[in-house]
Amino acid sequence: MPVNKTVKVRTCDKIWMSQKEAQKYLGVSKDWLKERRLDGRLHYSMVGTTAFYIKSEIDALIRRNAVTGIRNFREAASTTPL
Repeated sequence: MPVNKTVKVRTCDKIWMSQKEAQKYLGVSKDWLKERRLDGRLHYSMVGTTAFYIKSEIDALIRRNAVTGIRNFREAASTTPL
């Protein structure tokens, strides 16, 4: 059964995004970002206790993980652990 989900995306012209901004932009948890940061998939900069991410790298991460076509979607879904 298909799931219909509406996502509202607003334009962001910033170069750097704070942890909270990146979470909101991607719709992910703080832990999800931290995992990507620690395994080297996202570069970051620390200012005090706040992590800042380069927006273009976040966008590149999304593009690298893009799924095209229903066949690829099914393959990706079948390999994703629950």
